[in-house]
Amino acid sequence: MAAPDQASASQINRAYYSQVLDGMDDYWRKMAAPRFRVRTLLSLLSDSQTLGSPTRLIDLGCGNAQLLSEIAARFPNFELCGVDLAEPQLAINRTRMPGCQFVCLDLSQPDVIPAELHGRFDLVTASEVIEHLDDPAQLLRTARTLCRPKGRLLVSTQSGTVHQTERRVGHLRHFSADEMTQLLRDTGFSVVRLWNCGFPFHDLSKWYANRDPDRSLSEFAGQRYGLKQDLLCLLLRAAFQLNSRTRGAQLFAVAERPAD
Repeated sequence: MAAPDQASASQINRAYYSQVLDGMDDYWRKMAAPRFRVRTLLSLLSDSQTLGSPTRLIDLGCGNAQLLSEIAARFPNFELCGVDLAEPQLAINRTRMPGCQFVCLDLSQPDVIPAELHGRFDLVTASEVIEHLDDPAQLLRTARTLCRPKGRLLVSTQSGTVHQTERRVGHLRHFSADEMTQLLRDTGFSVVRLWNCGFPFHDLSKWYANRDPDRSLSEFAGQRYGLKQDLLCLLLRAAFQLNSRTRGAQLFAVAERPAD
């Protein structure tokens, strides 16, 4: 087994996200940042309905399938698929969402996508996953393989400093808007829209969490939320309504696979 300082991104991510921590579901359902990302992605998917009523969507790095479950509720006509490398979490997902296909794959590896999935999807989502990979371009090449011509890719990730709490959950790097634009173009996508947002409260919440990374990860991922955590989440969700839509550490991108 590789020594800790030699562990690959895949090993780090699999080890952390296979734990199925008690507070992880609460984090995705209640914390301001993931709730904001889900709302934004759902809004973008609503916009995509004007592009020809897409029905097939795959979520790369689906985690506990919170995004997929909300997509299923909003768009019951969608045929959904989720991909992740943490099989213990996928086993739980299959129980919760029997109508959704879940596939265990390491998205950092080339040529892992089954042939029957090539070009199958109208929409590909990749929310908070590209920053975890040794080779970010490989994720985008995989997304292009999955996407039909004129299909769209929706990405959410981070800009700015990689803080200690983020390193501990597998972040390797963050991206400026220019870097993400170039990555998308280099991997065969045309950029439809790309923007930063989240200043000041998303950025401030990161700073606050990193004053004591051990405590933050224990209280907001390692255990079920109590009154303290619920109140903080409520306050942050309200504060996030005041965030800038043009600057901040949160980065979104909408890209299209050109027609062949």
